Amino acid sequence: MNEGAKNPREGRSLPAWLADVVQSFELHARRLVTADDVQRARPELSRGLARLALAELVRRGWLAPVGVRGTYEFIPGAVAGTYPSSDPWLVLRAELGRRPDAFHVGGMSAAWLRGYAQRRPARHLVVTTPLVNVPQPLRATYRVLRTTPAPAHDRIDNLPVPTAPELVAEVAQLAPRLTLDSARGWLRRLFAEAPVDEVARTLRDRGGATRARAGYFAQVCGAEAHADVIADLGPIGTGPYFTGSRSSGAAFSSRWRVYDTGRVGAP
Repeated sequence: MNEGAKNPREGRSLPAWLADVVQSFELHARRLVTADDVQRARPELSRGLARLALAELVRRGWLAPVGVRGTYEFIPGAVAGTYPSSDPWLVLRAELGRRPDAFHVGGMSAAWLRGYAQRRPARHLVVTTPLVNVPQPLRATYRVLRTTPAPAHDRIDNLPVPTAPELVAEVAQLAPRLTLDSARGWLRRLFAEAPVDEVARTLRDRGGATRARAGYFAQVCGAEAHADVIADLGPIGTGPYFTGSRSSGAAFSSRWRVYDTGRVGAP
C-alpha cells in the first residue's frame, strides 16, 4: 500500500507511514497486533509513536480493542465495514501472546474445539495452574478453572489444547466443577481417539479420585480396554468420589467408588 491508497472505512487516503503499517499487517495476516507489530513494520518509530499509530488506526476503524491492554484486533481491508470478527478466543489469544504457556482451552470447550462435543458451551472454559495470575479481561470473558497438573500439548487453530489422553485426564480431574450431564456421547468419541497406553501414561501420576472417575467414564462409554488399564494403575482408595456435586442420591459404581451426581451416564 502506498501514498494515496484508499481507506474503505473513511473514503480518504491514509498517511504513508500508517499505510505501510496496515500493509504489513495484511501481508503477515495479523489477527492481533501490538506496538511491537507497528515497530516491526516501521522500525524507525519510537515506542510512543507506535502507540499513537495504534490509537489512530483504532480511530480510523482498522483496529478494534479486544479488552486486553495494548492488544487490538486487526480488521483487514477486505472486510466490508469496521466489524470485528466473531472469534470467541481473541482475549485468550491476546493473553497467550504475552504468556504462551499460561493458559489453555479446556474441558468441554476443548472437546468442542477438537470436534468431540457437538454443542459449543454457553461460556467457554480456560484452564490454568494455581500460581498463574488471571487478568480481569480473561475472567470476564471465560470461565477459568485452576488445577494441577494441567498439560496441553496439542494446538488447534493456534490455541493450546489437551491431547485426547490429556483431555480424558483433565475432564476426570475437573469433573465436579464441570457440566457433564449426558456427556457420554462426546466422551465415547473422545475415548475412541485416545490410545489406551497413552491414557494410562497420562493418568499414572494422578490421584485416586481422578483415576476412579476416568475409569468410570471409560466403563459407561463402553471403553472396556481403557477401564481395565486404568484399574491396573493401582488402588484408587475408598472414596466415595463424585462426578458432580457431593451427594449420594445418584447411580453408584462399586468398582470405581463413584456416585454419578454429574449424570455423565444419563441417557
